Amino acid sequence: METTEEFPFPFPPYPIQTQFMKELYKCLENSKLGIFESPTGTGKSMSIICGALKWLLDYEELQKDELTSAISELDEQIKQYINSTDNWFSVQTQQIELNRKRQALQTKLNNIVQYEQKKNSLKERTKSINSKKKDSSTKFATSSAKDTSKIDKNSVDTNNEKGNIEEELLLEDVEHSESSEDEDKEEIYENIKIFFCSRTHSQLSQFIGELRKSPYSKNVSVITLTSRQNYCINKNVKKLKHLNLINECCLQLQRKKATAKDEKDLKRKKMTSSCPFVPGNQDLLIRESLMQIQDIEEIVQKGENLKTCAYYASRKAVSYGQLILVPYNTILHKNTRISSGINLKGNILIIDEAHNLLEAIENMHSVIITGRNLLHCYSQLSQYQKRFQTLFSAKNILSLTQLSFCLRKLITVLGATIKSNPDDVINIEASPKLYKIEEFAIMTNIDTVNMFELLKFIKNSRLNHKLQGFIEQYDTNLKIHNYNTKTCGVKQFLNSIKTKSSEFDTITDIQLDEDRSNNPMMTIISFLECLRSNCSDGRIFIIPGPTVGQSIIKFLLLNPAAHFHDIIRDARAVILAGGTMAPMNEFIDQLFIAAGASSERIVTYSCDHVIPEENIVCSITTHGPTGIEFEFNFQNRENTKLLDELGRTLLNLCNIIPAGIIVFLPSYNFEELMYKHLENSGIIRKLSLKKHILREPKSASQVHEILKEYSLHIKSPKNSQNGSLLFSVVGGKLSEGLNFSDDLGRCVIVVGMPYPNIQSLELQEKMKYLNENIKSDAGQNFYENSCMKAVNQCIGRAIRHINDYSTVILLDKRYSYKIKALPQWIQRTLIIHKSFGSTIGAISKFFNKKKLNPIKK
Repeated sequence: METTEEFPFPFPPYPIQTQFMKELYKCLENSKLGIFESPTGTGKSMSIICGALKWLLDYEELQKDELTSAISELDEQIKQYINSTDNWFSVQTQQIELNRKRQALQTKLNNIVQYEQKKNSLKERTKSINSKKKDSSTKFATSSAKDTSKIDKNSVDTNNEKGNIEEELLLEDVEHSESSEDEDKEEIYENIKIFFCSRTHSQLSQFIGELRKSPYSKNVSVITLTSRQNYCINKNVKKLKHLNLINECCLQLQRKKATAKDEKDLKRKKMTSSCPFVPGNQDLLIRESLMQIQDIEEIVQKGENLKTCAYYASRKAVSYGQLILVPYNTILHKNTRISSGINLKGNILIIDEAHNLLEAIENMHSVIITGRNLLHCYSQLSQYQKRFQTLFSAKNILSLTQLSFCLRKLITVLGATIKSNPDDVINIEASPKLYKIEEFAIMTNIDTVNMFELLKFIKNSRLNHKLQGFIEQYDTNLKIHNYNTKTCGVKQFLNSIKTKSSEFDTITDIQLDEDRSNNPMMTIISFLECLRSNCSDGRIFIIPGPTVGQSIIKFLLLNPAAHFHDIIRDARAVILAGGTMAPMNEFIDQLFIAAGASSERIVTYSCDHVIPEENIVCSITTHGPTGIEFEFNFQNRENTKLLDELGRTLLNLCNIIPAGIIVFLPSYNFEELMYKHLENSGIIRKLSLKKHILREPKSASQVHEILKEYSLHIKSPKNSQNGSLLFSVVGGKLSEGLNFSDDLGRCVIVVGMPYPNIQSLELQEKMKYLNENIKSDAGQNFYENSCMKAVNQCIGRAIRHINDYSTVILLDKRYSYKIKALPQWIQRTLIIHKSFGSTIGAISKFFNKKKLNPIKK
């Protein structure tokens, strides 16, 4: 199939968009692994949509045409043999072989035709239903009202089953629990699909917005697939909050439908009903999903209206979808991918916002457990086992004993015992330690346990779910520890797990996931799963804290390619796309090649920005107003003279830059230090006369309000102010994925260079691994790239469309040596200013020109 020259587009595309689509089309056709870079503001999403879907529809048509043509050719050959006068035995042999080939091709063509007919039938039935919407909705509303009470009564509520609750808390019979949730899945032909994934649900929603504006919004089936946590409409299941618990509870409810294998099973299945929303009216929700593009919220709402499960309906709809939208973790985590029913074999995978893909895979497969997690988990498990010991099978008792053994050994590693209190002080002089996986297993004696069998037991027995139910049922009666402390409820200690001290933060510099910490067993099982990894793929760190509870054991994944190998092997083509993908060698060496791909299969494409050069000015400023040199390194972080010079610089820039300014600082610690100093010196007060001053919030939930306030004071400035100034942190909540277009981002200032801490044991081990397994200088390149990739993301917050304009100011002399690491479109207008006066002159001239010649939108 030749590369097409014309692509349907909602407006006349820019030349770079046309070239992007051509290269993408060629990459998909030739089954390549592509790295595509298109700067923010160049219409990357629409280029991906129109390029990829054009190829998909062309491929579907070509497939049918080629099959029809091949069948016709075989018919001609068969006809010739029928009229042949050659040796009859030879003729018959050839005819049988040709008929066999024809039958295989005809079956394939019939499958395609039947598949399309079934999908079209689903759509036609939906149109028919929608035309009678008033009548059906009235009837449905009546029946729904009657069913509501039933649903509420039948939902998972163990409090109404007090007589049988303890039996419900017993472990599942491992012998009979290995059932697949897909056992009833119908085997049907499936077309080739494009799986598009992005990091967050909000980014997927933005992509859906672009899809709706595209020429393909009416003739392509789009399905959004996400987790049960986002799709579940059973309130009693969703209240569990933790994803793993929701998954297990949901699967357990599906098992209620299964035929009881013995009298004991039958008794258990009568205790609670299966989920009232499964299957429900799934066919109608599937048809609705195929008819029109819908985001997650819309699908959930329709699921609630139809009283049917949005999760299972979406999973079934995938069979008929052409474009499947999924979040990162659903695709990149193998177990999640399998449990979601995703098959990448022969399909297309497009990963958007892929600039941090390597880090995302590493973080997804790295695990932290604290001493507090271990002690609480051991206490829960011990009391659970003690209460039901006489009711467990011998095999279950053995497995629970092995799990307790592992927990005791992990507690011992932290210098504690099972009778320790999480608040017990440990040896302050203890230093962090590093182990390879095999070394750690031998050191702790965990290598004596068959980890595959233990994890299989945990999964099949539904231990997580049973233990959670036990905790909730006896929350006021359980003693958490055997040592002499006051007796407290389980809910109280669960809340205590959330507590983290400032000392712990400084030791690990890691933000623990509170949701995961609320169920310690989840985190510990994830850690045990990591012990099955290849010994060279990861490392285990033991980092002592001030107390037992604040000490941590961490598994760090060093080789993200280990979790990308299956994707590379199965997918027809894989596309990594982003606004700033440089340096591309990082993805080629550490991901594609390391995952087993050949270099011949890899292609790269990078396009320029659409904005004209006169709409952007980039300055590297090496000195401040009084001539002090800018070098915001670790040694100078508390240099008061340098901080004063930074304050004077901001004051001068606020005088000439209109509307919104975003100032990115290297770290949260430096932002705190700098702000306090500028506040004490009176600079903040002076700045507030020119701009409304805001700081990046510590809580993600406050980001929306801060941005709203930032925007308000730009659109409606008060008193002498001419806009807003927002202090942010590189790699923080505001440095990626946010849109500071037009007046919201007339200037982006990056203070210093955000290098990671070179003293970090984890960083040193990562660099060592890269040097030994990739290239001799890969570790140093990784260190440099970590900094510049973060800077480039900050720069990309401004300039969001062709008529936008902005300035970028890099305050540090070291940027002079890193020009090639900056985006190409920034390099075009880059000027190194040795004096602050020349910086002010260039910036002032730029905005005066824009004031005199405003851009027509």
